[in-house]
Amino acid sequence: MKLIICMFIVLISAKECDKNKAQLANQNNTEAIATGSSEKQMQNDSKITYLAVSRGYFLTVVLEGDTIIFSNERDLKSAIAHEIPKEEKESLMNLISKLDAKSLPELEAPSKAHEYDGAAIATLEIADGEDSYKTVSFDHGNPPESIKAIVEKMLSIKTMIEKQ
Repeated sequence: MKLIICMFIVLISAKECDKNKAQLANQNNTEAIATGSSEKQMQNDSKITYLAVSRGYFLTVVLEGDTIIFSNERDLKSAIAHEIPKEEKESLMNLISKLDAKSLPELEAPSKAHEYDGAAIATLEIADGEDSYKTVSFDHGNPPESIKAIVEKMLSIKTMIEKQ
């Protein structure tokens, strides 16, 4: 019994140490962002979310760090996570670096079919550290011109991974 209690205490201590390490690492990452360190650090901390929803359709694609997570179910129980191929991520980050994220909320949708159930409602959100910028609603499959390449790249990465 004493052995079991000792093992339990060791496991709890190890968990606490891991938690403290994670908090310290998170604090260090936050400080690096606050001081405006390297662009690569900023890219690793960014989170890009594409969401398309209608009554009978759901799609979410999230790129965070080197991982892509996507799901076709609202409860996200069947969410699939994969590592993004390096060249695909570089290509996507190159497209994002050309975009002024602060302009996302001001973009206009090229069509309005999502307003009358003609298309799924889609949004793109880019979060970088504490800042988050989200587009207005647009039709899934017809994004505003300035983010079209980004949306298409995200969906092509998802499709490529699904085929593997």
